Amino acid sequence: MTRPAPDLRLTPRERDLVQAVAAGRTNREIANELHLGEQAVKNVLSVVYQKCHVRNRLELALFAIRNGLIDQ
Repeated sequence: MTRPAPDLRLTPRERDLVQAVAAGRTNREIANELHLGEQAVKNVLSVVYQKCHVRNRLELALFAIRNGLIDQ
């Protein structure tokens, strides 16, 4: 079964979260860095997972690397 193409129209905030996840930061660390609540981080990550057609942080990090969504 093939996956549909990901929706790469991420907001700047969503891209910030993708970069933080790919860098290995926890939700708490991301929340502190971006001045958000931890629940807000979880909510935004849920949206990002759907847009990128991934199921977890590892898949998101790999997706980000493969699709040039992170600064290296």
